[in-house]
Amino acid sequence: MKKIGFALLFFLFISQTVYADFDVQHAIDAAKPGEVVHIPAGRYHGNFIVTKPIMLKGEEGTELIAVKNEPALRIENTANITVENINLSGKNKAIVASNVDGLELHKLQIKDVHSGVHIQRSKNVRIHEVNVTGNVGHYSRKGNGLAVFKSENIMIENNTIEQVQDGIYVEDVKRIVVQRNKVTNSRYGTHFMYTSDAEALLNTYHHNVTGLMIMMTTDIHLESNTVENHVDFNGYGMLLYDVQQAKIKHNTIKNNRTGVALQKSSNVQIETNDFQMNQTALEGTKVSDDTKASNNNFTGNILTARSDKQGFKLESNYYDDYSGIDLEDNGHGDVPYVAVSSFGQWMVRQPVYQYFVESPSVILLTSLDQQINKTEKNMLVDHTPRLAAEGTKEKNKINVVQMLLGLSLILSSLWLWKRGITE
Repeated sequence: MKKIGFALLFFLFISQTVYADFDVQHAIDAAKPGEVVHIPAGRYHGNFIVTKPIMLKGEEGTELIAVKNEPALRIENTANITVENINLSGKNKAIVASNVDGLELHKLQIKDVHSGVHIQRSKNVRIHEVNVTGNVGHYSRKGNGLAVFKSENIMIENNTIEQVQDGIYVEDVKRIVVQRNKVTNSRYGTHFMYTSDAEALLNTYHHNVTGLMIMMTTDIHLESNTVENHVDFNGYGMLLYDVQQAKIKHNTIKNNRTGVALQKSSNVQIETNDFQMNQTALEGTKVSDDTKASNNNFTGNILTARSDKQGFKLESNYYDDYSGIDLEDNGHGDVPYVAVSSFGQWMVRQPVYQYFVESPSVILLTSLDQQINKTEKNMLVDHTPRLAAEGTKEKNKINVVQMLLGLSLILSSLWLWKRGITE
């Protein structure tokens, strides 16, 4: 047994010596274009540089640790690079890539850094299954999780990011898809600036200051995202500033201080979203008259919508506080829904007012708002409000089937019980 034990200790000692002596930069420099550089498990301190088309692939437990303020890994002036299955950490940035055509970052763990991944002047980039965890502290002292500047054809998907400044920061980028990512406890979940042809799909934004911050951007599509619990004083589910041509569809926007805010924007279509339990569901300031919210569900919100004098259009939405009826049986109310609410405006500014929401004076004030503004043609008035929330019919069909099945089971049980008594 002693011999076996000594042999195992010798083997472990030799293995650790080999890993410790592995020279990552030498292996990178010695690799031919197109080759795979396998990095054994171990912790490697240094500032490694890649300038040729190769693949860096780590084993379980491979970690690159940056020295001083330089990034742990720098990739520049090359093409067709893949980095996979590596942990990275350091004082400043984990990865910086510049002037790269064809870059894939896959299955990376990044922690204890100021910034995660910084991409600039590159194209055909895919970042997926990367986890970035920043440091505890104020947002102003942190960097971004994943940042892309002056690039094109970018795919960012299935990443998890927390405790950073902006989870995904995008500036001056053409053609980018951000999908199936999860960003929590950061300043902005995803931040678009000066970008065109962008999509944010199926992402989850939870407990940030703002879920989606979109500024000076053209042609953006936001669909099937879950945006919830952004309740700070300046918290928004989505904020669009100076945005042209935007589609906001099939999103769940829940428990935010303001669900969606539009400022100085035009041609924004807000369709088939679920606005749930927001202080203000929808807000507009200086938006164009081609901006419209249609076929959305508004449930449990303190204030459905508010705007300046310019306003935006409401059309065929469902409102849980609508009290009209449908005499024509066409699914729409016979009287308009008026979203203007004087008390709602005050309550958003002073949340303590919510304790008076059902008081006689507030009910009277709301009724006056409805009567005064009912003839308004454009300002926050929906002339075709729906009486059922989107998707209710399908749910009712399922409930009918379940009811019939339950009824048959009850009748069968009664028949068996009665038969047992008579026997």
